[in-house]
Formats: sequence, C-alpha cells, structure tokens
Amino acid sequence: MIRKINSVIALVCLLVSFACSQGNDTSKAKDYQTWENYRATKTAAQFSGLDQINKENVHLLQPAWTYHTGDPKERTPMECNPMILGNVMYVSSPQLDLIALDAEKGTELWRFDPEEYGQSGGVNRGFFHYREGDKIRVFMAVGYYLFAIDAQSGELITEFAEEGKLDLRKNLGFDPESLSISLSTPGIVFQDLIIIGSATGEGYDASPGHIRAYNAKTGSFEWIFHTIPKEGEFGHDSWRWLDGENYGGANNWGGLSLDEEQGWVYVSTGSPAYDFYGGNRIGENLFGNSIVALDAATGERKWHYQAVTHDVWDYDLPCAATLVDIPSENGMVKALVQPTKMGELIILDRLTGESLMDMEVRNAPPSYVPGEVAHPTQKFNQGIAVVRQGLDSTTLTNISAEANAYVKGEFKKYRNEGLYTPPSLEGTLTNPATRGGMIWGGASYDPDNQMLYVNANEIPMILQLRNISENKEGKSELVKYPGRSTYLSNCSNCHGAELQGLDDAFPSLKGLKDRHTRESLTKIITHGNGLMPAFQGFSSEKLNALVDFLLDEEPTSDPIHEIKEEVGTTDRYVLQGFRIFTDEEGFPGSMPPWGTLNAIDLKTKTIKWKVPLGEYPKLKERGVPATGTQNFGGCVATAGGLVFMGGTPDEMFRAFDVATGEILWEYKLPFGGYAVPAVYEVKGKQYVVIAAGGANRLGTPAGDAYVAFALPEM
Repeated sequence: MIRKINSVIALVCLLVSFACSQGNDTSKAKDYQTWENYRATKTAAQFSGLDQINKENVHLLQPAWTYHTGDPKERTPMECNPMILGNVMYVSSPQLDLIALDAEKGTELWRFDPEEYGQSGGVNRGFFHYREGDKIRVFMAVGYYLFAIDAQSGELITEFAEEGKLDLRKNLGFDPESLSISLSTPGIVFQDLIIIGSATGEGYDASPGHIRAYNAKTGSFEWIFHTIPKEGEFGHDSWRWLDGENYGGANNWGGLSLDEEQGWVYVSTGSPAYDFYGGNRIGENLFGNSIVALDAATGERKWHYQAVTHDVWDYDLPCAATLVDIPSENGMVKALVQPTKMGELIILDRLTGESLMDMEVRNAPPSYVPGEVAHPTQKFNQGIAVVRQGLDSTTLTNISAEANAYVKGEFKKYRNEGLYTPPSLEGTLTNPATRGGMIWGGASYDPDNQMLYVNANEIPMILQLRNISENKEGKSELVKYPGRSTYLSNCSNCHGAELQGLDDAFPSLKGLKDRHTRESLTKIITHGNGLMPAFQGFSSEKLNALVDFLLDEEPTSDPIHEIKEEVGTTDRYVLQGFRIFTDEEGFPGSMPPWGTLNAIDLKTKTIKWKVPLGEYPKLKERGVPATGTQNFGGCVATAGGLVFMGGTPDEMFRAFDVATGEILWEYKLPFGGYAVPAVYEVKGKQYVVIAAGGANRLGTPAGDAYVAFALPEM
C-alpha cells in the first residue's frame, strides 16, 4: 500500500507539468513534438518533430531503460504503441494490464488489471484519453469492456458508464449476450465525445461493426452510424437480404482519424463477414471496405468511398487514413492517404471524397463457387502501388534454381487471373493477400516535406474454399457433430479446416484433449487468448457443441436440429485455412523483396526509394541478397532525418536515412518488436521506445519488454 501511495504522489508530480502546460496552445508544431495519441496525432501522422536524435548521431543510440511487464504468456502478442502524457508513459502488458511508467526512468508507477473484472485476452494496440481541467482519464478496451481509468491513480472512474466500464455489446440493436465485440485499436476523442469502432470476428456469426459515440464524461450513448445499413438508410439496397442469415463485420478495427477543425471523423472499414464467401450477401455491400467521412458531433454521413466492392478476399482497410496536405496548382489540397492490403495508397480529397488519382473501374473475374456472385467490376489504379499486384511466371521466386522450379510446378495448380480473382474450390493465388500490402501499422507523414513512409508485405497466398457440409474427401454429407459447423464457420480461417494450424502463426488444434480440460478450453473460447479474440456470443448449446467437437467427445445436443439452425438459408463455404504460397523450404513463392520500407513523395505521387526490410539468416548465410521479410507493426519518421522501424522476425530495430533508405543504426531487441514505436522528450532529452513482445504471427518467442533508446550523456 505504501508503495502504491508513493507511486501515486510521484505520478501527480509528473503529470502536473503536462496539465498546466496545455492552456490554449493549439499550434501545429506542438502536434509533432509530443506523442499524446495513438500514432502520435488524431490525424494519424505517426511522425515526430523532434530532431535531437538525427542522422549524424544516431549511431550512438543506446538503451536508456528496459521495462519488463513480468507476465509473458505463450503466443501472446504485444502490439502497443505507447501513449506519453507529460512525463508518464502508458503501456499494456501481454495479459493486457494497463501500466503507467515514469517515461524518463522506465519505472512502474501503477498497474490496472482488467482480469479483476473478468476480461482478458486479445490484442491491445494503444489508448486514448480525455482531459477535463487538470483531470485526465485514460480509455482502454479489454474483452467487451471499455474501461475509464484515472491517469494519476490507476483507479476506475466510477461515474463513467457502469462503475467505470462501458459494455461494448450494448447499443447495437441486438441482444448483448448474443454478440462478440471487442476493441483492439483505440477510439478517438472529439470535444466531449468518444468515438469507437470495434473488432467483430470474421466468421458467419460475426457481430455488426457499427460506429458509435458516447459522452466522454458519463458514458451515455450519443449516436450510431450503421456500417451495415438499416432499412430506409442509404446503402441498404446494396445488399441482398435473406431471412435467417446473420450480417456482421464491415467494422472499423484499425483506428480512426479526425479533422478537428472540420469536425469530421474518418472511418476506414473492413470486409463484411464471412470474409471469403458472400453468397448470403450478394451486392455491393456498403459500407464494407469503405472510407466514410462522418460529422463527428452527430454521426451524419458526409461522403463515402468504397475501395473494394463485395469483398471476398479479406481486403480490409486495415488502419486509419492519414490526413495530409498536398500541394497542387491551385494551392494546398486537404487530402487523406489510405493504406490498403491491396498494396495501394489511396489518395482522396478529404472534403469531397473524390479520388486524386487516375482511378478507373474495370471488369473483374467471375466466381465459379456455387451461390457466389462476384461483383463484375472493381476499382483499379486507386492510388500509388507500393507492391506488385498479381503474380505471374516472371515474378516467381529466384532465390535458387531449385526453389524456382518447385514453385513453377505449384503455380500451375491454381486459379490466377489477377488481383481480384475470387477464391475458388481448386484454390486461387492472390498477391498481395490478406496480410498486405499494408496492414494495421499505418503510414508516417512528414508535413514539412510532404513525404510518406510505409512498410509493406508482398506475400502470396492460396485462397481455397470448401463447403461446410463436405468432409475432407469432398463428399457431401450431413455433419455429424454440430460443433464442427460452428468451428468451420468461425475458426477455420486461422486454424484450418482440419485443425492443422499454420506453421508458427496459428497453433494446431489436433489432440486438444491431451492438453486441455473442458473447463480450460471453454475459458479460452469465451475469454480469448493471445491473438485469438473472445467469442462471447455463442449460446450455451453452441459453445458446448464446439467444445465437444474440439475435444472429440460425443455431442450432447441433437445434431440434425443444430445443423439446420447453423447453416442459415444458403450453403456455406469456408476457407481451408490461411495458406502462404511457398517453396519447399517455406519461403514465399514470389520473387523478393517480400517485405519493404518505402518513401513516397506526395508532391509527385511517386516512390522515392524502396529498400528490403528484414532478412532471413538462413538465406543470408547462403549469400542470397537481402530479401526482406514479412513484417508487422509500423514505422515512424522524425525531423532528425530518420525512419525508425522494427516489425521483422530477425528481431532488429533499425533507423533508416529518410533521403536514401540506408540503414544508419540497428539493434537486436530482446524479442520481436511488432508494434509502432513512439518518440518523445523528457527534460530536454529525446527518446524512442518500442514494445518488444514477440509472439506475433511470425513465430518468434514471446516476450514482455519495452525498450527506450536515447543518446548517451556527454
């Protein structure tokens, strides 16, 4: 108790300078001197105006402190972008404790444990905060609760919502107990409102991804924008509605951006569910895969732009659009840049939603899967293409003659008619795929030079579907176990149709009865674990049937009754697991680079430089030139002429020259750094901090460290 009181006193002292210095200072320069928001600013700039660490001295950079949360858990990621208010840093642990640290020393001030309120599991990428006078409350979501926590004491603010907790399942127009809703990426604050998206799941039972606003003081519900339109609303006629079908997804899971002067919030949405088959949702499916500008005060739609129509590729818009100013013949244009999994940087006028590129609508390949009707056209040339789109015989791997020969043989087995070739029963090659292109790490924007920096993947995948009522030999039969239907509808994307998992990314579920009891497995399903979200919306019958199936036990419910309830009114097709198209050794089947860091000049809309990001030691030892690797996380550019980036399975943290892409400094982290770094200053000293939690989808060991770097004392 004495320790906690002393920590609170210290925290009050640390916060007072921040609270008192705010005043009415709204200068643009200030936005880039601090890291008070997720990705630095509400405009998602992900840039720092600090320049104490620069190209001339970055080689001297060394760890200033390392903080271990003390709670590493197997396969649990740590993707948090720290938030720094004054001299206090807020981070999350692998088990999703919220922790306040002294930003100068890395010492713990207090810790909030959401498991005390029955919430755990999943992913946290950061926080948002609301300030009233000298009082600051930090918002963090875990499970289906959004917690409001006093920034000084770490205690719940009980006057907010229900004793400090907002139930994210409410105000969606459904029975809350039937929904599985969480929030992996922070919401955003506008005046006295908090605006949030959600993580909904990606299976046939996914919850709807509507955008909501609440009073930041009281937690009272204020407005909702239906990303899956209701009858009478704009976009409702872009769906074919069938009785007995569930309509979910179309959610904002990657964060929001805000133009406070205009009073508009920009919402980037993902695919409607199910991700890879849309026979039950034929049509354009607004507002899936869209950028939507809303009046932040009311939720009124101002404009929308749909990037993918009737998505069956999981081509979510994976992060908040970055708000930028682009020079033109008529002066500066207020614009936004939206990174996409398709590998393009979509550029729109943020006041009108009109494309600033030579976008065109062209015919797209049809689907041959029964019941599916792929949209006949898609948008092409929507933005600056950062990666190759599509895969052909000239872009297959060249790391060795043997690898090339093997991949050429495999290449002929699959359907492949370009970027928008729909998933198929025989298997479709897609590049880039569900892992991008760009993903949730976002882009970094230098407002002085109108430069944008972004990391990207170029990993081909195989999208192969199967009917939910067919066994692995393809023979149609009534499903014996109702839990198998639930599994295929909700879990097979990650763990595979035959429970086989995917290498180190997603574990095999075979033999679970040797590793779990019924009780422990039920807890993982309902509370989540690591990358796996919590599934709280299953009925007790459905949950029991799923556990029966996973533990290979005799079903406790009537199979025929349950399966009729499960399949809805159309056949269901599911992905046979995430499968990367590889050579015999498991390296990507496309020609390197497989991961890159890129500099884009927004004045000319061209790529200034592109360099491989990361390397595989096994290939390096053979003398193979740098290939780049699959990467997760994001980069941060600074006024010191540097771009900082972790994100690779070689566990390196690097600083690149903004002018050339040359590596100027690198450091081996204790664990993989699959997060967006933060750049900040305390007492005149600049720091760069990154979460080193490992245990991402790249198979590296789990960890629990935050490492802050600074220049040595002179």
